[in-house]
Amino acid sequence: MKIAVIGLWHLGAVTAACLAKAGYDVIAYDPDANTIANLKNAKPQIFEPGLENLLLEAKDRICFTADRDNVFAVDVMWVTFDTPVDNNDVADVEFVVDELKIILTGIQQETLMIISSQLPVGTSASLKKFVDETLQKPFIDFACIPENLRLGKAIDVFTHPDRIVVGLDNPEHKTTLEKLLKPFSDNLIWMSVVSAEMTKHAINAFLAISVTFINELAALCETVGADGRDVERGLKSEDRIGAKAYLRPGGAIGGGTLMRDIYYLTQLGKRSARDTFLISAIIDSNHYHKQWSCRKLLDLLRDLKGKKIAMLGLTYKADTDTLRRSTAIETCEWLHSQGTQVSAYDPSITHLPKELAHFINFQTNVLDAVASADAVVISTEWPQFRDINVEDLISKLNRPLVIDPSGFVAKNIGSDLRIEYFSVGVP
Repeated sequence: MKIAVIGLWHLGAVTAACLAKAGYDVIAYDPDANTIANLKNAKPQIFEPGLENLLLEAKDRICFTADRDNVFAVDVMWVTFDTPVDNNDVADVEFVVDELKIILTGIQQETLMIISSQLPVGTSASLKKFVDETLQKPFIDFACIPENLRLGKAIDVFTHPDRIVVGLDNPEHKTTLEKLLKPFSDNLIWMSVVSAEMTKHAINAFLAISVTFINELAALCETVGADGRDVERGLKSEDRIGAKAYLRPGGAIGGGTLMRDIYYLTQLGKRSARDTFLISAIIDSNHYHKQWSCRKLLDLLRDLKGKKIAMLGLTYKADTDTLRRSTAIETCEWLHSQGTQVSAYDPSITHLPKELAHFINFQTNVLDAVASADAVVISTEWPQFRDINVEDLISKLNRPLVIDPSGFVAKNIGSDLRIEYFSVGVP
């Protein structure tokens, strides 16, 4: 089976590498020539643990190309364009759809197009209408396998999924998809294409609701003296909720993956005249919680002008080098607006872009970042931060004040009585 993977940022690079490693011949296409040049040298555009090595191992089975004409002689096209969002969580859907329409116009043989890109529900139906009515190519069919990757764990999630949701309307392609997915899982959850699209929205919306719920609850715990993490344990002990529930007091939702689907659903509600009271409220709740560290610093330091705050971690989550839509960066920007001196360290970052470097004093190690600081904010859960020597930390700080929203360093730093330590949900 010959497969074309279309779009090679994070999702596409992982998909192409994993398919090739499983023994498939892969044509990997992206319209950006720089992306292709980097991938030919096993350099993905975004850091993912193990991905460079996997690209090297699978290089004999992947043909990287920026030439659209090379993708047509395949059995399956797997659409993996990432759909980045702006600061209002609006995804760049038109770019993906326009690129797909150009590709669909060039297809001249029976082809199954699998869509994994995070696109609004109804996109596949719209494209099917385009090929049937405008192009008059009924031999092109669509399936939907919702993207399920997680930055930092993407390869393991792709190769060892607990299940794979598969949306398919034409049963003639079921055998093809079973064969394609067999190296990864035989636990396939079959449904219609539109149901699979909606399932992706539903999963991310439920996760987003869980995060905002526990953070609101934890903030209330702080006011009455309850421990939010005890409440978390109590919640997860309930069989109807469960130990794996996405419930842990901590930081706000960052990145954009979850909030992209919140935007899709709220827009769908507006178009269909259906109110989405609960889903819409996530946006305001999450935005308010993003400022938890800011409010805590103001409460404790009163006036931030001239103070020095050290940010440990700048990426939106650990095991990635992505700064875009990072809550840590938003906090740095707010601190700068308060007249604060901001220093920072992140183990995945070697240098900051110019627009950040002019107000963030970036250091190459933890101790230089925290030197003479009036407070430290643990903003990304990098494992290295759990190994910080408490004596060294205290000796470097102007004031031993640590703000750790998620309680990530509670055991090694938060337990030291010499340190003023605060995390979400702890009184």
